[in-house]
Amino acid sequence: MEPGSLIFATVKFLPALLLAFGIVSAHAQEADTLAPQRLEELVITATRTERTMGALPMPVMLVPKNQIRTMGSLRLTEVLTEQTGLAVVPQVNGQGSGIQIQGLNPDYTLVLLNGEPLIGRYTGSLELSRIAVGNIKQIEIVKGPSSSLYGSDALAGVVNIITERPEGTRGHLYSRYGTNNTLDMSAEYGTTHGRWSLYGFVNRYSTDGYDLSPQNYGKTVSPFFSYTGNLRVGYSFSPRTELVVSGRYFREKQQFDFEVLSSNNEKIRTSGDGLTSDWNFNPVLTHRLSDRAKLTARFYATGYQTETRLVNPATDTVYYTDNFRQGFMRPEANLEYFAGKQHALTFGAGANLESVETGRYGDAVARNQETTYGFVQDEWTPSERLNVIGGLRFDYNNIYGSQFSPKLSLRYELSKSISLKGSYGVGFKAPDFRQLYLNFNNTAAGGYSVLGTEVVEGRLAEMNAQGLLSGYLIDPSQLGNLEAERSHAFNVGGRATVFRKLTADLNFFYNSIDNLIETQAVAVTTANQTIYSYRNIKRVFTQGLEANLSYPLTQRISLSLGYQLLYAKDADVVDQVEQGQVFWRDPETLVTRRLKPEEYFGLYNRSRHMGNFKIFYSHKGWEGSARVIYRGPYGMGDIRGNIQGEVLPPSDINGNGILDVYDHFVSGYAQVNLSVARSLESGLRLQVGVDNLLDYTDPIYIPNLPGRLLYASVGYTFHRKTKTNN
Repeated sequence: MEPGSLIFATVKFLPALLLAFGIVSAHAQEADTLAPQRLEELVITATRTERTMGALPMPVMLVPKNQIRTMGSLRLTEVLTEQTGLAVVPQVNGQGSGIQIQGLNPDYTLVLLNGEPLIGRYTGSLELSRIAVGNIKQIEIVKGPSSSLYGSDALAGVVNIITERPEGTRGHLYSRYGTNNTLDMSAEYGTTHGRWSLYGFVNRYSTDGYDLSPQNYGKTVSPFFSYTGNLRVGYSFSPRTELVVSGRYFREKQQFDFEVLSSNNEKIRTSGDGLTSDWNFNPVLTHRLSDRAKLTARFYATGYQTETRLVNPATDTVYYTDNFRQGFMRPEANLEYFAGKQHALTFGAGANLESVETGRYGDAVARNQETTYGFVQDEWTPSERLNVIGGLRFDYNNIYGSQFSPKLSLRYELSKSISLKGSYGVGFKAPDFRQLYLNFNNTAAGGYSVLGTEVVEGRLAEMNAQGLLSGYLIDPSQLGNLEAERSHAFNVGGRATVFRKLTADLNFFYNSIDNLIETQAVAVTTANQTIYSYRNIKRVFTQGLEANLSYPLTQRISLSLGYQLLYAKDADVVDQVEQGQVFWRDPETLVTRRLKPEEYFGLYNRSRHMGNFKIFYSHKGWEGSARVIYRGPYGMGDIRGNIQGEVLPPSDINGNGILDVYDHFVSGYAQVNLSVARSLESGLRLQVGVDNLLDYTDPIYIPNLPGRLLYASVGYTFHRKTKTNN
């Protein structure tokens, strides 16, 4: 499929779509007068101001607290994997995970906690399982580039985690126990008194881990325990002025048992521990200058640290150490101004100050960079049916220079039940320190190395001279210097409520990325360990469609169906295949044939088809859910060698350097998750559930997917309303 063909097809058939919407609009308008009305959910991530979700002109998803609670989820990753168009993809070593949006890597999704960025991408992906969900009010997901508001890390989209705020006096105790001796305990308390408000949350999470390959030494996921604490204090100086100070602390300790390979291919059993911690501090001062203007000043400081230490018990010596420290500070000021009924203006300016220090760069020298920025946004409502949002952001980085990031979105109501949406945005992402200077060898995960483009040629030359390389997978001179990534993205779709209750959301997307930075396997050692680096893929596109259908079958039962179709390809490879320049060789007959255009699958780690089907039930204190999550086959990107005792076959079976239909694919699979809960008038809530009911596992390619998980939980809530006096 040619780049942009889905967008062109949308335009071509747009009159037909409008006609179809028009045919059902009469039914929909009549239904509006009969169906019970409900308040729209409010979101803030898409525009940085509080807006109803249905009025936004860009694709936005919202996961409310009651849905998270009914699902029985414990960590953020569990919630996001069940959302349409979001895929969990492995890190380079096949362990850990990140979130992929519209076929773009996890590096390009900005993850926020109450509007402030989470840090800690020391392997490229944020490990989102470190975020507990017990105090989450809602999760907002904006798809498509949001660089016009949030900068370069928001090239694919934004995930914003909104935590609870105190309303009256409320407390909650919770405990859950399940498979693998997994125990989760939390407590929260919030109160308001006069001008003051207070909210606190604590969580302890522990597990024995699990082992998908019992024939190998050590576990697939090692035992660990973690603590999370959140505190929020607010004070209203007057009805117009409020100060809120919040903070978070997280600490996790892991217990490791690994079998590693030495440089002479000798197996060595090691044991040790790992420590991960992060914290943040966030004072926010809000002052209403008038009924039309509000000024917000905020300061955000956060730190992330991880340390690993492995010991060889046979010799009582330290075999392996690893450390990573990152700091981030940001002062920012925002001004919201309502210029009449048609214009809502948002102005902002700030600075990002970031530092990174790690032995993975081959030294203990801290790297620093600074970015200053300013942005402006105008929400224009020329009529009741038309809403237009335009924004522009300017970033200046002391290393990579300046960048403009514009965005334009619009929404038009054909009727009260039918609306069309469209948006265009420019994204930008500069190479980070990791991609430039990384000089890291991880023997703990079966053995692999990652070298930044500034050091890869010299390091490989040294290893080759020492006889440590068995061969090159690519000429290192082809890597060159990394260039900044740039994207142009389109989202076109609409929403319609038809036949009284059925709501349909449809979104076509197209992302064109120049100089996409991808992990590249460059060499293999004599110990069969893979060495990775990075390279720019000159022209890449991702395109497809997302569809969500929701239907309240009765007042007690609601159904939803989600689906994503994705094409993600290297445009240069598409051209080469069409020109007959790409071949493949049958590994059995050794006969070489020319690759046909329809035989080129695309980029690694992307599924062509993904979907979900969900049923939620709620009535008189009873809650239940049944969710089926499907991910289609995909190719695993250039993972070779040994991971946790398992030998991985090469993904590129025929050796032509791309993913085609003749290569190895990870099989498609489905997860079935069930839950049932009962809430009592006393405040007690009991819940039981099972995740991955079919017990699907793939120890080699999907080590972060455990088998069947059973659990039971009990919670107790007390609350009372408190009057506030300002």
